Order: sequence, then structure tokens, then C-alpha cells
Amino acid sequence: MSTQLSTEIMSGDGPDIISLDQPLPFEKLIENHAFADVDELINTYGSNIDFNDCNTKVMESGIVNRKRYFVPFFYCPNIFISTQEKLKEYDLNFSDFSYKELSKQLSQEKVSCSLFGNESDNYSFLYSFIDSYVNFDNKTTNFDTNSFLKNIDYIKKLINNDNTNENVDYNLYNSENNGCILSTPKLLFGGTIGGVKTAYYNIILQNKTPAILPNFSYENKITAYVECGIAINQNSDKKDKVLRFIEYCLSEDVQEYWCGSRSDKGFSGTNEISLPVNNKAFDYAVEVETDEEWDYNEDGEFDEEEKEFSENVDSIFWKDYLGIIDDISGCTLYNYKNLKTTYYNSTVIGDIVDKYLSGDISKEKFIRQLSAATEIYLTE
Repeated sequence: MSTQLSTEIMSGDGPDIISLDQPLPFEKLIENHAFADVDELINTYGSNIDFNDCNTKVMESGIVNRKRYFVPFFYCPNIFISTQEKLKEYDLNFSDFSYKELSKQLSQEKVSCSLFGNESDNYSFLYSFIDSYVNFDNKTTNFDTNSFLKNIDYIKKLINNDNTNENVDYNLYNSENNGCILSTPKLLFGGTIGGVKTAYYNIILQNKTPAILPNFSYENKITAYVECGIAINQNSDKKDKVLRFIEYCLSEDVQEYWCGSRSDKGFSGTNEISLPVNNKAFDYAVEVETDEEWDYNEDGEFDEEEKEFSENVDSIFWKDYLGIIDDISGCTLYNYKNLKTTYYNSTVIGDIVDKYLSGDISKEKFIRQLSAATEIYLTE
């Protein structure tokens, strides 16, 4: 399906709007001038879109070679959630959290654990690391750096030692055998602000200490990823209408509705969307969640003890969460939960990665094949 769609687009056909969720070779499509420059369309047709009203770092992810080919609508911080107690259970130091330390403690023979509680996130974790060493814009890789060569071994050990059973419902808060060590925001009520905050409530209610860990990759930068975004087909004869659609999607009202911050029109959004790119919509989402109180005894009333508890959780959560949001230095176009199925990861390097994980090829051969396949994809 993706090959057919790519062929249609490059042959002058295809849909007016292309979603970033499609497993397409976006880098190749850009080279073939398949997408329209949104900034150029704004100059041509006119629009009230002001990208300064949106999160700058996230919106910059849509700019390639100084042209705005992609427009993100929603995003999610690239983070993991855990508890201090869970980390200590495996002798992990929250202040010195690294691939090396994670692998050292979790790859011992005596240790049996589930890292994320599902195999899908194991692969997202791996591909997120690999992708961070590829500069698709400049067509360069950093697979020969010490940080990649050392850390890829650590991650391989983590994945191969993981004992996740897909028939088990893992719980971040459980300290027994069915407890995972880390959780991605998407597993916590869809990754919304309220979802992550609810995780904080549950953790603190059990007298445990929540921990937010950035998914550090290349250069140890705190990043985010686009959850929903589009490109405009250069072949479209409805570019002016698509531009109005983008303006609609970026509007404060629509952003608030889709993120579940507002339900005054009978629509409370979706639990699959984390954060709006519109700055005012984001501020409103924070305001709404700040007003929430936690009825933990479920009696339908909020007493002073519950109010005090909610305020305490609020102070801890907002310091941690907004600190991460403020420190985001970049954003990737690909949704973390779908990383295994992107065109590059599935079609270009997928078989090579699988052979490395299974031990069918040596690390040296893996690096050679990974570098060669990536170079061919980037340059031919």
C-alpha cells in the first residue's frame, strides 16, 4: 500500500493530504518535490495562520531545507515514567540513568524483568536510538561514534534479556513479577496531561515517588515527537482548501477539543492525543488539569484531606512535567509508538536489525550493513 501510494504521488497523482502516520519514504518524496511548501502557499493564497502562535521547537520539525513541508498538529514529550522505588529495586540510580547502567543491572542472569511491559515499546526504544544517529536532512550518520558503538550493545542485551509475556497485563505500580520498570506516556491513559498526572496520583497514593526520565539518545537532548501531522501533495489542485483545513486544525478551539480540554460542544477529544501545538490551547490544557481534584476514596465528595493530597500531587507533577516540556530542544516527525513500521526502519534496516538482535550477524557486520543500507537510502 505504501509503495503504491509513493508511486502515485511521484507520478503526479495521489491524495491531497498525506498523513505522517503513513509508512512512506518521506525523505525520498521530499527529494522528488512531492510536497508543497506551506509557507509559499500562505504567501500565494493568504491565510491567518501564524506559526509563532505554536510551539516553536515542534513546528521546526516540519521544516526541511528551509521549506515547511510538514505541519505538526499534536506532539508528545519523549519520556519514560517510573518510580524511585522501582528503580532502586533494580539498583538503578535516578540521577545517573543511562543505557550502560540500565543494561548492567537488568542483563544479569539473576535478573528477570519486563522493561516496558510490551515488546512493541522495546523496539520503539531501539529504533528511537538508531534513528537519532541519522541526520536525514544532511544525509549523514554517526554510527561510528563511541556512544553508538557502546550503547547499541547495551540496548541489545536489554531487549534479549526482556521476559515480557504478551498475555500478561503489566502494571507500572506493581512491584511483583507482573510489574514493568518503565512506561511510555502512551500507555498511561493515552499520554494526555491528565493521563500522566493520573499516573502520578496512583504512584503517590501508594506512598511511592514518581520519576520522569527523558529518553536521551544522541547528544543527550530532551526531545518530543509528532503524534499527528500532515503534508500537502504538490499535485493537489485544492491547495487553497487544504490551507484552510490546516488553519482550522491549528485553531485554539479545535486543538482544545481534540486534546480533551473542552467538551462544551459535546466532543471531549480523544485519549490518543497528548499535547496541542497551539500555545494558548496548551496553556488551557494545563489550566484545566490544574483545577482537577482527586477523589481517591471514590465517595463522590472532596474533603480537606483529598484537597490537600491533590495540591501536593499538583506541585510535584507540574514541576517535573513542565520542566521537561520547557527543556525540549527538538522534535522528530515520527510517532514513537510507530517507529518499527516507518519506511526507513521497516524496509531499509529492519532485516539487518533483526539479524543483529538474533545473533545471526556480528556487531561489526551489523554496523557495516546498517551504514551501507542507510547511505544507499539517503543518497541514491
